[in-house]
Amino acid sequence: MISAKYKVVLLDIEGTTSAIDFVHTTMFDYARNNLESFLSSSFETKETSETLEVFAKNENHPSLSAFLDGAISKAEKITRLVNLATQRMKEDSKATGLKALQGLVWRKGFNSGELKGHIYHDVPDAFNRWKSAGTTIAIYSSGSILAQKIYFANTTYGNLGAQITHHFDTTSGPKRTSSSYENIANNLNAKASDILFLSDVTEELDAAKTAGMGTGLLIRPGNKPAGNNDHIAYHDFNNI
Repeated sequence: MISAKYKVVLLDIEGTTSAIDFVHTTMFDYARNNLESFLSSSFETKETSETLEVFAKNENHPSLSAFLDGAISKAEKITRLVNLATQRMKEDSKATGLKALQGLVWRKGFNSGELKGHIYHDVPDAFNRWKSAGTTIAIYSSGSILAQKIYFANTTYGNLGAQITHHFDTTSGPKRTSSSYENIANNLNAKASDILFLSDVTEELDAAKTAGMGTGLLIRPGNKPAGNNDHIAYHDFNNI
């Protein structure tokens, strides 16, 4: 097993542990359809306010009040925010504020049982195998850390979250930048060469390899063609 060479397995989610279509269709649709009602019920809470502040700054506004300039009603503020967030979701923006906002909405869906995270059939056995071997399992996704934790705690195979010891999102840096993987290695207190990064995106794998990590390319049903690359390809986790 290739994982025996490494102390840490670092995993992407979309196209790696879970189907891209589930994330981009089921979860994104849920966020779009429920964002307005979520904001209407939680607009004044500290958690939502802080998330919206980050969202506004990602849009190059110094603050939420600057973004919502003008004496407008709460309903008008929410409409403006929903319209912009919906547009950014269509663009598949990886902005930290948007991802955090999606995470808050998804938490409601997972907690209510409306959502269950899709997991490929080979993932639970791999998690058990890696943990039994003493390998650390970590996640690196553009989705917020909150969303990641909720997702793996509420999957079609039950709660897999207890087997994951570390979560990383865009606060560690963009996924196609090598310094992000250096930051993750430092956070894990591990040498990059002791970490195996698995993803379906060659540009992410290229960045991880530049940082010194081992890499593996997942070829799952529905994933985009990878093109020419020098990463070892896998169709599942069975031989990793």
